[in-house]
Amino acid sequence: MVNFHDPDVIQKDFAFSTHFMHFSDGIYLWEFLTTLRFGWEFITGKRQFKWTFLLYATTRICALGAVITSFVGFNVTHSINCQQWIVWHLIIVYTSLASASVLISLRVIAVWNRNLIVIALTFGMALVNMGFLIYGIATVRSEWSTTSDTCLLENTYKSRDNITVTVSTDIAQLIVMMIGLWRCRRTMTASGIAQYLYVQGLIWLVVATLAEIPSAVFINLNLNGKDIHRANCFSVA
Repeated sequence: MVNFHDPDVIQKDFAFSTHFMHFSDGIYLWEFLTTLRFGWEFITGKRQFKWTFLLYATTRICALGAVITSFVGFNVTHSINCQQWIVWHLIIVYTSLASASVLISLRVIAVWNRNLIVIALTFGMALVNMGFLIYGIATVRSEWSTTSDTCLLENTYKSRDNITVTVSTDIAQLIVMMIGLWRCRRTMTASGIAQYLYVQGLIWLVVATLAEIPSAVFINLNLNGKDIHRANCFSVA
């Protein structure tokens, strides 16, 4: 059986996390650059401006900022103020997540034709999610390690709460949206339903939600860390 507390195993896990993060960041940079025209059309007036575009832009720009700060954290070769770095990194990341959560809530509300119960439910979940994200920023602790030449997070297991809540609220909103779309099934053909699901963004919400599940699973398993000991901050990113 693999000893996940073995230094060699932790080092291999860290190397894999580094390569995977670079790969993921590269995909986002490609996606960001290839879809710039959509945002530019709002800025230049080719598309009708809506206030929700501000949420969309916040999500995109903060996600880009998260990619940039993660590149810094993964490739720095000298000692840095790890506490400041991780706090600002999480602020950018969680701002993007919070904005995306509100956008999902608005989509769910639109599917349900502004049902008051659904409005209260979805925004309630979004607020709970934001509260846990703020808690995660307030409690994070990190410092530079001279032995591994990287930033170390103290007790990464504490982050399980805000990550689990984020995944849970996204899944809950996905279910609410699916129920709302299911109510419209009788008025459409099979091809019409598929097109409607695509337009309403359900497919992309499913993909985004599924992508969150592995991080929630691994941080709850806490393979490399211990309850009160340090773990490499990038091993659970």
